[in-house]
Amino acid sequence: MLFMAITKTKFINYTRCPYFFHLDNLSRDDLNSKVSSQQYFDEEYKFNSDISDSQLEVMLPYYKKVEEIASEIAKNYFDGSFSFAYDTKEQECFECRINGNLYACYVDIYNETLDGSINIIEVKATTSDKFIDTKFFQKDSRGIYSLLEINDRVIKKLLNRFDNCGRYIYDIAIQRYIIERDLYKNGLYDLIDTTRYFLAVLNSDYVFNGIYENGEPVYSKDENGNDIIIFIDVTDITKLYLDIIDKQRKNLEQIINENNNDTKVGPYCEYKKITECKHKDFCFRNLPNDNSVFSYIDSHLGFFDENNYKLSIYDLINNKQYSMLDVPMSYLKRKKNIIQREVVETNKIYYNLNKIKSGVELIKYPIYHLDFETFPCPLPRFKGERCYDQSVFQFSLHIEDEQGCDKENSHYDFLAKTNNDEREQLVKHLCSLINREGTVLVYNSNFEKNRLSELANIFPEYKEKLEFINSMIFDLLDIIKSNKKLYMSLGYSEEESSMFNYYHKDMNGSFSIKKILPLFSDLSYKQLNVSNGVEALVTYSKFDKMNKDEYTEAYNALVEYCKQDTWAMVEILHGLQELSKNVKL
Repeated sequence: MLFMAITKTKFINYTRCPYFFHLDNLSRDDLNSKVSSQQYFDEEYKFNSDISDSQLEVMLPYYKKVEEIASEIAKNYFDGSFSFAYDTKEQECFECRINGNLYACYVDIYNETLDGSINIIEVKATTSDKFIDTKFFQKDSRGIYSLLEINDRVIKKLLNRFDNCGRYIYDIAIQRYIIERDLYKNGLYDLIDTTRYFLAVLNSDYVFNGIYENGEPVYSKDENGNDIIIFIDVTDITKLYLDIIDKQRKNLEQIINENNNDTKVGPYCEYKKITECKHKDFCFRNLPNDNSVFSYIDSHLGFFDENNYKLSIYDLINNKQYSMLDVPMSYLKRKKNIIQREVVETNKIYYNLNKIKSGVELIKYPIYHLDFETFPCPLPRFKGERCYDQSVFQFSLHIEDEQGCDKENSHYDFLAKTNNDEREQLVKHLCSLINREGTVLVYNSNFEKNRLSELANIFPEYKEKLEFINSMIFDLLDIIKSNKKLYMSLGYSEEESSMFNYYHKDMNGSFSIKKILPLFSDLSYKQLNVSNGVEALVTYSKFDKMNKDEYTEAYNALVEYCKQDTWAMVEILHGLQELSKNVKL
């Protein structure tokens, strides 16, 4: 029989899927090891970050700062003594041994109150809106949020470990499970009933006032009296989780001592999500690189067999239906999926030339092809920003008139030279380049529109011009993917307006600009030193740590990358314009 040390993160992973433990292929030495504090926190940050390794490296100092800030603000909401330490070895650790296995967790903030009870505060660098928007929580007289009531709707969401709120409830519920057994082991029975559990999360309503000390932001209360951290009492809801977790623990101990290699996929894989399982490459190894079943648009809505029985995408894969062509045509009930299937089968492009032409005709010259690059910092860096605001540090602009556009000579840009606040210079330059006639062309307009609105609120001097620029925006994506509201306003039926305008087998179910560009151009991102948005923000974040040569190379690489994004729009638009010429009047 194997005995092992199981951290909170390992418990979450091992119980998400009955095959995860065996796929981990741990050595016996690993199984019998104790849990080191550093190992625990390495797992914690990686598991809870929802970002790539390179981005995690950049964000890690901010995550640690969030914990520090939460520990200070907690003193304004709770009395007594607090245990918080940068050195993980000094943080409170709880352990329990069950059937030979050691379960362990560390506590972010351990608060022993004046009446002798305990508050366990788990800090998460996520924002409060996901919790507040549920309408499940209400602020009490202390300023702490707690559940209004526990009903079926609350249970369905918060006891779903894969829900955007439920995952955090599940996380701290595992801690509670371990802590209560530790307290029981040590004879602290009264504390089991009196200990309360809280999440500390970033306040979505907090607006940084721009105060600094020694060059570092000071996160005091904002102008509306908001703290940057809010506390959510999850004591009652986590109690409901304890029996569930106990059953999961018993099942896990069976799995540990079984030899089960029959891997099946399911929703717990969270495939193609940020939180997808680390073993996805093995479990989905039979999926083709191109046009797998996941390429079917709206595949999350399921498929229906000959008996009208609903099958999930995971059911198809477990039935060895890996590619789009493996799925029987009779299973496809959505018109979009039928068209996709025909495109892949026939190797012919689908397009609605009339809709493409109608869309192209809405774009008026001069055309300002615009793209922003941003830094989504957990903690606001500059005045007027909120937590995780997409702080704009770069724009690229290609200005095209009716005579054409040159990649170099028609290009204008701005890139912050440091990690300091250069937003006003960026805004001023952008406003000087865009006149009040023509079209501002973007790809996926919500992003640019939101950034312009945010900048307009931060810089009232430029508000009118920025709002006018916003009103000039046209989304190039609408000509390819369609936009129901837009095309119905042009006289198309609801059904036709809902259907995409262009589909090629190489799109693989995606309308991203990197999938569309090769269909209209030989342009590629592969030769660029910076080739995607994550690489862009990581490169920018390191400006102040680079030597002169590194900085020059990185700066130029960012300019070229952002230039490529707007030139890609030029190329795609030209391709669509050529297609629209084929419309017969």
